[in-house]
Amino acid sequence: MEMIDCAAEVARQIAPGCTGAGVVGGAAAHLGVLRVEAGAEIPRHPAGPDQALLVVAGRGEVSGGDGAWRPIEAGQAAIWRSGEQHTTRAIEDLTMVVLEMADLSVHPRAVRLP
Repeated sequence: MEMIDCAAEVARQIAPGCTGAGVVGGAAAHLGVLRVEAGAEIPRHPAGPDQALLVVAGRGEVSGGDGAWRPIEAGQAAIWRSGEQHTTRAIEDLTMVVLEMADLSVHPRAVRLP
């Protein structure tokens, strides 16, 4: 077994108030932990491969290719497709797990939000 430290203290800054720590990665997928402080925002950028963002703590807003902001909170996920411009901002401190992978499929029993 291997253990990985993903604590905020070892993460790298990706934007003011935003940090990221890689967990695992390979040719097919990357998994990491993102943290965004309340009031901070990850700058808008295109997704590389498809990207799933799962909020594990906090509350914020996400935006995709249409530019509209949607609320997101712990227990909810956002999915962006390859090349889609997107951003995330925190209302409360956010802790999120991000999975980047080509051809990401939504689980058939996942409950989709409106």
